[in-house]
Amino acid sequence: MRTRYFTLFLLFVLFTGCATRPDAKIEKNPFLLPYVEQLEMSTSPADLKRIKTMAKSELILLHMDYGLWIRNKWIHGRGDPQLLRFFHNNGIDDPDDMSMVIIYALWDDLNSIMSPTERASVEAKRALVARRRSSYETLEAQCEAQLAKAQNVFDDCYKRHGLPSKNPVNRDPFFGLLVGKDGHVQQINFFNGASPELKECLQGIIQQFSFSEFRDDEVVTLYIVEFPHCRVAERDTLHDHE
Repeated sequence: MRTRYFTLFLLFVLFTGCATRPDAKIEKNPFLLPYVEQLEMSTSPADLKRIKTMAKSELILLHMDYGLWIRNKWIHGRGDPQLLRFFHNNGIDDPDDMSMVIIYALWDDLNSIMSPTERASVEAKRALVARRRSSYETLEAQCEAQLAKAQNVFDDCYKRHGLPSKNPVNRDPFFGLLVGKDGHVQQINFFNGASPELKECLQGIIQQFSFSEFRDDEVVTLYIVEFPHCRVAERDTLHDHE
């Protein structure tokens, strides 16, 4: 599971850092409206609400799941000839870019029918998500820096107290780290198999970790993706908050 999330994280960085945003005029082309209408009929209300409330800059996060479903439906294989011709005529030949244009078109349509009250609520939620994401990125960077700095001390704990197996995951100093909004470590969850002596040794080091304060969560959970890279578990439910 941890490897999967690390892979998704790297793909997110790759696409947000390197992908070229297609011309916004293309996603507003009336030709795409029937495809948008089909998506609105076949996508669950909960997923449509999630897409509508996402910031446009975050839609790339849909590339691996919803985008793949779109590519399988209309683009891969023989695909939809008219749709493929439309994209090729507009200079878009990459299936990934095609599916993202359709997602942008869907987002534009969903956002075009919001009332002023709903729009204000959605904008407030987007601001909350942006603050949370910024806090999570800070916590992840601080976690990584402190883990890297303490690596030799962790290794000393492993040498002095040993491990029940050579499984590499048991060489991560924790499985989950609960951090309170004041930036203090509240709880350390260790991997099964660590001896009480090893846990005590690691705990003495980890409890000295300190993090920046945050305001939009009472507590967050950090886990190690691949030492020393950390991830905040709450990233995966960012858009589930009401």
